[in-house]
Amino acid sequence: MGCTPSTHKKRGSRDDQSAHAHQLINSSGGSLRGVRGKRGSDGIIYHRSSGGDAGDSSGVRRVWEWCVAASRCTLRRRAADAALVSTDDHDAQINELNADQTIEQQCHRLHQLNIPVPRPQPIRVLLVFAKDDSTCNTLANAAEHLGLQRDIASTLDQALEFYQGQSSWPQIIFIDMRFSWFKGDQICRSLRAVKRTHHIIFVGVCKKSAAEKDEKELRALLKIGINRVVVEPVSVVQAVSELVQLAQGQVALHALLAQNEAIYLALDKSRDLVLVTDHSHIIQYVNRTWCQVFGYKVEELLAHSLPYFHQLGNMDQVTRQLERGFDWEGKISWRSKSGENITLQCRAMPYQAVGREPTHYVYVQDNPLENHIYPRGSVPSIRKGSYDLKSINSEGAQSARRQSLAKLHNLPLEAPITRVISLICAAQENSTGQVVQILDKVVDILRTTELYSSHLKADNLRCEDPVTSDLIGALITQGPVPVSTTRRSSNDSAAVKAAQALPPGAKAVFAMNASPQIKELLDSSLLWDFNIFRLEDLTGKRPLVFLGMNLLLHFEVHKTLGCDEKTLYNWLTVIERHYHVTNTYHNSTHAADVLQSTACFLERERIKRLLDELDEACCLIAAACHDIDHPGKSSAFLANSSNELAILYNDVSVLESHHAALTFKLTLRDDRVNIFKGLERDTYKVARQSIIDMILATEMTKHFEHLAKFVSVFNKPNSTSDDGSGDAKSPSDCGGEFALTSSADEINLVRRMMIKCADVSNPTRPLKMCVEWARRIAEEYFSQTDEEKANHLPVVMPMFDRTTCSIPKSQMGFVDFIINDMFEAWDAFIDMPEMLYHLRSNYQYWKDLEEKGVTSLGDVTLKQSSSSSPNPNLPNIPEKSF
Repeated sequence: MGCTPSTHKKRGSRDDQSAHAHQLINSSGGSLRGVRGKRGSDGIIYHRSSGGDAGDSSGVRRVWEWCVAASRCTLRRRAADAALVSTDDHDAQINELNADQTIEQQCHRLHQLNIPVPRPQPIRVLLVFAKDDSTCNTLANAAEHLGLQRDIASTLDQALEFYQGQSSWPQIIFIDMRFSWFKGDQICRSLRAVKRTHHIIFVGVCKKSAAEKDEKELRALLKIGINRVVVEPVSVVQAVSELVQLAQGQVALHALLAQNEAIYLALDKSRDLVLVTDHSHIIQYVNRTWCQVFGYKVEELLAHSLPYFHQLGNMDQVTRQLERGFDWEGKISWRSKSGENITLQCRAMPYQAVGREPTHYVYVQDNPLENHIYPRGSVPSIRKGSYDLKSINSEGAQSARRQSLAKLHNLPLEAPITRVISLICAAQENSTGQVVQILDKVVDILRTTELYSSHLKADNLRCEDPVTSDLIGALITQGPVPVSTTRRSSNDSAAVKAAQALPPGAKAVFAMNASPQIKELLDSSLLWDFNIFRLEDLTGKRPLVFLGMNLLLHFEVHKTLGCDEKTLYNWLTVIERHYHVTNTYHNSTHAADVLQSTACFLERERIKRLLDELDEACCLIAAACHDIDHPGKSSAFLANSSNELAILYNDVSVLESHHAALTFKLTLRDDRVNIFKGLERDTYKVARQSIIDMILATEMTKHFEHLAKFVSVFNKPNSTSDDGSGDAKSPSDCGGEFALTSSADEINLVRRMMIKCADVSNPTRPLKMCVEWARRIAEEYFSQTDEEKANHLPVVMPMFDRTTCSIPKSQMGFVDFIINDMFEAWDAFIDMPEMLYHLRSNYQYWKDLEEKGVTSLGDVTLKQSSSSSPNPNLPNIPEKSF
């Protein structure tokens, strides 16, 4: 922990920076500079010099250097913009030359920074004059001579119409300030009152006597929003000179500042954690992500010493390295506001704004939370902790590869294949393009299932030997021959749908005998806070039929399968009848809850685009049947007691195999309940294979295998991205956009993860439902332990003894080791943050109970029934805001 530097790089020469150092306003403060004045023979000339320093070309530092200079200019521009009062052609030409050089220098510096200079836009000039006199005509003719668009207004209403009624706003506005009755000051204030006008240059036209009379009047004009002042009489040469200076000087500079605001916004919205200090290591800037990750407010960080927030290790070695002008990269442990220690991979860089010594230090760190904005409290995160990767400075596919490795590295258990893929991805960092492509193919092969399943090479058998080909092919095939090894295309789906069309008269209008209360409750069946226990009470412990009909009809499963609604109802009735009502947990209410969770997942936009209608139907069917005929005991109990099911299935996936087999046995034995009778043979095989695969995926012994593979596959290099770049994209990199895939294996992974999350979603539900589910599962486990002890069988879960078990501790352990990692990955895929919010809330509830000594099942139930208010330690986040 603490500080572990891994790379050091000396900064380049700063001679080119020192030549322009006077242009950067120090971010730590200082007097207002850049405004000077002198008295000429014909008037007073005020000139404000402005510019921005340029640093080297490294990543976030370039953005920061550009933002520091221009943001200070933005904040102080209105106060520091001075008036230009010029009646001397020679002075005007000199000022014009200086302006050209200033902008040329700025653009040259921007090109050195690799920051694109805004393309020049057509300049519009608005003249707001009391009357159409010689001064107005001179300025209008000068604008036309220079090819500038110009408009003339004589009233405030006309000015506002020109100002707001066109697609592009004027960059320069001349306002007549010569006549008090015209009220040019009010016009200026009114125009300035319009939002987003700080990049528009306001020029006041005054009488010569007023300009020479008192400088206070000129400064008063600056206060109302005037940037520059010209005095009459104005010749054509002077007008042209003034417009050229504005167009090539301030207008161009303001365009750069407008671009800078967008860059500054991007820095604040960046997913990376960015922090900047001055030479004394006093924090000058932190972006929003930094504050969100560590729980601080901006005002709690600014002007404070950085070492104060350093948790472990010696910060001196970091600061010494930076003060010598070297980059530093390694791990830094920070202290969050809650006191938690968070170790992050950090890249720190010095920056010389003035002179040769560092004036600022920039810290850039990877975001451990990625796109999650909800607090997690004590719940561990697969994104929390340091990223143990070396020299991650590449872009594109390597950047996403880093995110993928970080997730795999932080999984609680590491499979050998995960380690192999991690090593290959690490080797790609410094490999050539051809080697990277070859290794990508290797990784793709390793990510497939059944690595040791044989595949017959086509060129090893002659086409004229079909007997040998069939024999060898049948012998090496594992299980049934798959109907399709690739993802169905849209045309295939359309053909399936056409083949599944209902015969004439097959669709009967079916209405269930549901009470108004049930119908009202079912209106919220697609909300995550749906109250399944209320439905259990209203339906007399038959929630699966009512909720199932509601959801299956919503997804038009009967149309997809080619059956009528009556058959669907009969099938649900038979399925629910084979759930044991005596089970406290594994009953039809649990099946209905898993079905409802699956429906919520299917409503997510990414899942909708990924799965077709048959996929949706299979997911819902598997959810409804995944625990059918569950005896209320675990597979290990059945094996230990020599149960006939364990004997039948050889002690391997006993319950899951039974659930899948019984589902099809009950469905196929009677046409009145056979929801698959309208499917073609090949389509039925696809559906059967999909349903069986999902039910078997609910076996917890393969939990970490499924999770590791899901995280690995859906953070792999993406060859089908929308922009065609072929770069890899992780959930955080693509901003919630996963490319659609055509791989059947990847679709299977999504379906498996969906039913797994739906099956154990209890800790992510609202608190009251979470506690009730915890009570029910604990009671079922207690009953199994009691029976094991009574029959002298091995106790599968010795901790689940009703006399000694701590319910809060068991729930916290379940979340820590099973739930959190899986739902972090699932939320990153489907973007459903309400799950994680409830997960954190419930975890804190269990933690509070454990600290208070409330551990037994009876105490927990009593505590929950007496508690009617939410946890006071939780943030006030509305549940309906998702």
